[in-house]
Amino acid sequence: MCRLALGLAVGVILCAAAPSLAQQGTAEIVGRVTDTQGAVLPGVAIVVTNEETGVYREVVTGPDGSYSTAHIVPGRYRISAQLAGFRGLDRRGISVSVGGTVTLDLTLDVGAVAETVTVTAETPLVDLTSAEVGRHISGAELAELPAANRSYMAFVGSVPGAQFVPTTGFLNDTMLANGQPAAANNVVFDGAGNIDDLRGSNVGGQARTANESIQEVQVLTNQYEAEFGRASGAVINAVTKSGTNQFRGSAFDFFTGRAVTAKDYFARVNDLDKPQVSKQEWGGTVGGPIVRNKLHFFASVERLVQNRNQSKTYPNRPEFSFSTNDDVSAWNTLWRIDHQISANNTWAFRWLRESAPQFNVLDGARDTVQSNDDETDLDQTLVGTLTSVVSNTKVNTVRLSLTKEHTTHANERLRALDPAYATCTVCPRRMIQDQSLLPPILAYLSFNAQADDTMDFSLDDSYALDETFSWFIPDKLGRHDTKFGARFSYAWISNPNNSNGNGTYSFASDRAFNAADASTYPERFSIRVPGALDYELTSRVWELYAQDKWQIKNGLTLSLGVRYDLEIIPIKEESNPLFTDPDKYPVDKNNVAPRLGVVWNPDGKGKSVVRGGYGVFYDRTLLGTVDNFLFDTKFSRSFTAIFPQTAADPGPSSGRLPSEFVLNTPTVSQLTPAVRAYLNALFPAGTVRRNTGTVTWDDPERTQPYFHQLTVGYEREVLPGVSVSADYVRMLGRDQFFNPNLNIGTRVNTTRTGTVTFTDPYGILNPSLAPGEEQYSGVVRLLTTKYGHSNYDALNLSVEKRYSRNWSLRGAYSLGYSRGITAGQTDTPQLQVGTDLKLDQYYAPANVDRRHTAVISGRTEIPKTRGVTLSGALRMLSGTPFTIQDTNVDPDRNGVLFDPLPAGTYSGTSADSLQNVENKGGRNGARGPGFMELDMRLGYRAKLGSRRSLDVFGEVFNVTNHANFTNPSGDRRNTADFLRLSTLVATTGFPRQAQLGLRLGF
Repeated sequence: MCRLALGLAVGVILCAAAPSLAQQGTAEIVGRVTDTQGAVLPGVAIVVTNEETGVYREVVTGPDGSYSTAHIVPGRYRISAQLAGFRGLDRRGISVSVGGTVTLDLTLDVGAVAETVTVTAETPLVDLTSAEVGRHISGAELAELPAANRSYMAFVGSVPGAQFVPTTGFLNDTMLANGQPAAANNVVFDGAGNIDDLRGSNVGGQARTANESIQEVQVLTNQYEAEFGRASGAVINAVTKSGTNQFRGSAFDFFTGRAVTAKDYFARVNDLDKPQVSKQEWGGTVGGPIVRNKLHFFASVERLVQNRNQSKTYPNRPEFSFSTNDDVSAWNTLWRIDHQISANNTWAFRWLRESAPQFNVLDGARDTVQSNDDETDLDQTLVGTLTSVVSNTKVNTVRLSLTKEHTTHANERLRALDPAYATCTVCPRRMIQDQSLLPPILAYLSFNAQADDTMDFSLDDSYALDETFSWFIPDKLGRHDTKFGARFSYAWISNPNNSNGNGTYSFASDRAFNAADASTYPERFSIRVPGALDYELTSRVWELYAQDKWQIKNGLTLSLGVRYDLEIIPIKEESNPLFTDPDKYPVDKNNVAPRLGVVWNPDGKGKSVVRGGYGVFYDRTLLGTVDNFLFDTKFSRSFTAIFPQTAADPGPSSGRLPSEFVLNTPTVSQLTPAVRAYLNALFPAGTVRRNTGTVTWDDPERTQPYFHQLTVGYEREVLPGVSVSADYVRMLGRDQFFNPNLNIGTRVNTTRTGTVTFTDPYGILNPSLAPGEEQYSGVVRLLTTKYGHSNYDALNLSVEKRYSRNWSLRGAYSLGYSRGITAGQTDTPQLQVGTDLKLDQYYAPANVDRRHTAVISGRTEIPKTRGVTLSGALRMLSGTPFTIQDTNVDPDRNGVLFDPLPAGTYSGTSADSLQNVENKGGRNGARGPGFMELDMRLGYRAKLGSRRSLDVFGEVFNVTNHANFTNPSGDRRNTADFLRLSTLVATTGFPRQAQLGLRLGF
């Protein structure tokens, strides 16, 4: 199979041609040269020169007068054109964006070559060559618009169809698009992947790139061409800055503190102490020539030290309410070299590195200060590129890239055990085992106390080799910009894990444990046994594509493409009776994805475009989805055992002592010697034991998820520099992961404590048992793509005013609806009864569905003030859905405590509870609160000579101090938390905060 894939790749490369323009982080200028009568001019010498670096490209127009310069670095260019008998033409100030194609037709006047006409003109605002739906975010917007976390992801969310997702993790902000989960995006920097192979884009890119290092970002939400794939959300395609012929750079400092930060909602309403909030962010960039017009460098450094507010209240146990701050910091560095060896050869190298320790992090709805966790990260990406001009119409690019992650997730109690653990990122291996020395977690009904269960290492090394070749073919029934490419990537991950190695006691209420009160005893206990988890997993991925932008005539372009993806993830299918050979893991070999786009300029003036397209887009299989096959096996070295196994012990909730041995304990502050001896006898350390927890089976027919995507849209430049657009998007997700329980049980009654019996409803499990083996007594999950499907429809509207006359504006609105039976790759049919998956009942709005999203941003230099600047951004999002249910009962007796309540109006009883919530019934039948935030910046720019400037500005984030909440609990069993707004977005909620900033540009 590898030889076949390699042969296909070589064949594609040798057969012909294409620039992977967007994927390479490059751009293109195309056009036609005519005389004043409109006759085409072949043989015109064209020189395209980067005005900042002096790097140039020489081409000659073809028989139809057309020319193309592929694989050029985004930036500002000048074009000179010369032909005997005509005056020379020198056109300047042509801005080329990443992934973009600028169409620039030139007209030569009759005259002497020595006579040159110099023209400065704006780049066309409307792209007449592409059916892609998306937008560009400029480096100026990243630098001049306010954003509390200074994350480029905040600006990506200003594109129609996209949503900014601030996360609880430090520097882990991400986004989602097309009603798909945050993990479904593809993040590309400088043409190389920057993604987490285990979790996807859940935490944004693998290695964060500082805003000051980014030249611009292209966001493609729909109908991206064949060079892009393995994503059902958006493609985030960005380039970093490079050096120029002048020494340029910046120095910046941002700082804020407790005095200029408002109390968050819970601290204010409950009169909690104001936390010691602070932030200082400083750094700089510098770039310039090593050899003018040939060799340039760029480097950046950013230091961030921050203490973010965190607060939470627990009405039943106010002693656990808190208002505190975390302790997080980061060092981010980048350096880059660009070198034009000759007129036809250039190379570049870039290394990005970030170290980010994060302590005292409270990132869950159930966390208290006793159950905080932490994370220490070291992320790196390295990219090397060689671009060669083969001929007048052919360009070749080779790229080698590496992404590395080393992350430790731990907790405060564990780090206190050994000085070597205190702040380590690359930590001693014994730290994994020592999680078992901690006291158990106390999981009360509303919160966790005493300890935390987090302990794992996340290791990810990913290598990729890209080979692309472009061939511009003029005058063949029109003009063809053809593209072919191949990419091979290899990933290795390891996730040593001892989460819950200290065990968890679960309680029926929030009442404190009292050895003299049976009703306060734990009703269930879980713990990882016999030992810590340790595994390695690899993947090999081949990507091949061919693309042709066929300009049939001026104003009409067809985009024809096809793509092939092949994922090979070797897995030993042990103890899985669905496989006759455990070495025959599934490989989906027919992932052929056609793409068709149509672009029509109806006015013939380049001011408007009608665009549309259809394509098939394959998603990636996250390694964090399939790694369960390595350890959730019938016999395992590491799994979670639960006592009692099928249901909570009925004793405590009825006022009786529990009958389960491990629960009937005089103390919960530690596991007693008797409990430890009992566990050690059942699961001796270092042994392989029958897995009494969840077993996960692979499906021999598992395939790669994919989407049908249809778009149609219109864009027009209504005023000079102002465009409006409207695009309709429809997506049909098919072969999605949806993972039934092959051992679904039947509860003896409808109470949550009723025992569950398992009867092998599919008739697969019992026949697979060896003589004397006990029947399966827990969940047997089948990871399959046979049942999952989803649909998404959206109308995306935008208006954009390009920066000119000292102001710019961007507005985006999306009316969308995402629904289906699955959203992520680990979803299970919680309404399943026997072999009936209840797919019709499970079909509902997606967890991330927001009907309305709107973002407005703009910046200006106020006239007649000699440098006073004003900018702002307003984000407004409607609420996401959640389920109203009652986990105290199990009406369908399927052993799963998930049964939506009927349609109606529901209200909470506690303070801060939602009232009169309309519930349509079923899964995700109710809607949570929306989101609104207004950020503003007022500054002054002082000119310090011709090349230097000093910006002094004040920013206010969340100007209105609007409290933004996550969805409340919809579980009626917990009356104190039912429909109560108990958690702020991203834990902090972003209370109003002022910040002072200084930036020196030179």
